[in-house]
Amino acid sequence: MNIKRKLFWDLIIRYIMFLFASVAVTALFIGLMIVSLVQVMEKYPDAVADLNIYFNNIEYDGRTAELRLPTEIEPDAWVEILKDNQVVHVEGNKLDEKYAYSQDDLARIANNVDQISSAEKFVYEYIPFTGADGENYTLLYKRAKISSGVFRFGTAFPDSVKGTEFERELSGRIRAYFAAFASLVILLIVLFSRTTFRKIMTPLKEINRGLKRIMTGDYSTRMDFTGNSEFEEIRDAFNVMAGRLAAAEEENRAIAQSKKRMLLDISHDLRTPVTTIQGYAEALRNGLVENEEQKKKYLNYIFEKSKVVTNLVDRLFKYSKLETSVYDLNRKTADLAEFMRNVVISFYGELESKGFGLDIQIPERKVLFSFDSTELERALNNIIGNIIRYNPARTTLSVELNEKDDIIQLIVGDDGVGISEDISGIVFNALVRGDNARKTDGGTGLGLAIAKKIIELHGGSIRLETSPGCGTRFIITFRMHGEHKDRQIEGE
Repeated sequence: MNIKRKLFWDLIIRYIMFLFASVAVTALFIGLMIVSLVQVMEKYPDAVADLNIYFNNIEYDGRTAELRLPTEIEPDAWVEILKDNQVVHVEGNKLDEKYAYSQDDLARIANNVDQISSAEKFVYEYIPFTGADGENYTLLYKRAKISSGVFRFGTAFPDSVKGTEFERELSGRIRAYFAAFASLVILLIVLFSRTTFRKIMTPLKEINRGLKRIMTGDYSTRMDFTGNSEFEEIRDAFNVMAGRLAAAEEENRAIAQSKKRMLLDISHDLRTPVTTIQGYAEALRNGLVENEEQKKKYLNYIFEKSKVVTNLVDRLFKYSKLETSVYDLNRKTADLAEFMRNVVISFYGELESKGFGLDIQIPERKVLFSFDSTELERALNNIIGNIIRYNPARTTLSVELNEKDDIIQLIVGDDGVGISEDISGIVFNALVRGDNARKTDGGTGLGLAIAKKIIELHGGSIRLETSPGCGTRFIITFRMHGEHKDRQIEGE
């Protein structure tokens, strides 16, 4: 159920509750008014008797058509005398053209049915009586129905009752109950409107306040209110969003600090070789070195240091390029097992010169995978190069390739000195060095950061398992997708 529908039904339920409350108040009003009127009538029995003879003592002589009534006829009413259902005499201002009634008409009038009919225009008083000539007649007292219905506020009383204490008290109570009823209805409307307004506006105010604080950058803002379930859903979604924005802000702050630190580190790494180049070049320019062998030695120093600078700049450029979202890999499906064997073979000479051992666990069968051979080789070279650079002789390099279902896993590790805890958590950050020292040993501190970017561009992930003195394991995981799941495995 969406938010609009929930709010709609919530309002419907509130309207139904308001309707029930209104009916209850109306029933209470009618009950109290009836009780009060009964009490007044019991208090003034004589006046009630006068009311009961409102149309008693009717005197009508059919022979002379003379009619005498105990009270005056109201201006908007008239009296009809019926004999055998025909109008034989009229007193007052007759407002209709009806001069004959059927038995059904008189039955409805006698039962007060016509009075509550929306189509009927008149209200009737029906009194059968016997005339002075001994004939049976019927008196119809008719008046126009008022616009709001049958009843009129301020009942017409006989002359014997008008101005009495009974009339004043009865009329006063009727007015008081009508005023109380109107007040209760107005109170109900105000309470309903106020509670509905608060139920909707309080959450909206909180949401508006929260959004304004978020717009000012205060991501610690959280909403805390109770309301309809739809507003509580918005509250929870807002709090989740604010939490994510706060996390993103913290991450951006960390990235900004990392970039600032990276610039400082780059400046440090560039300063030493550049200073060396400047020193040797100045010595040669000023003729301080006359020996040709010494000149060649200085020029070689300049060349080697310039290579360090070039290597750092190239790697920094590569890292920046990999971070952009527009970088595209040149992926082709090839045998990953054969590729791994070739990568390891390229390090044989360096491994042998440093006295490293080698443990290879690569399957003989083909493992087809779509990858950019140039970039993936660069990533593996950086990882293996770090292992060789920061471990002593007689360390064993291990390379393992596993596959299961749609997962390919590469594990490159060693049994060397391991990586300290203060470095292991940030080893894939740019310009972090395995020895945690800013030395000009030819390293740039970008190798593992570049390796991580390349692996992620292939849709993979890399994690480090290490502890001081127990070696390291770089675990690379690739998940097969689409057509790569249907790769053929040969040589089994």
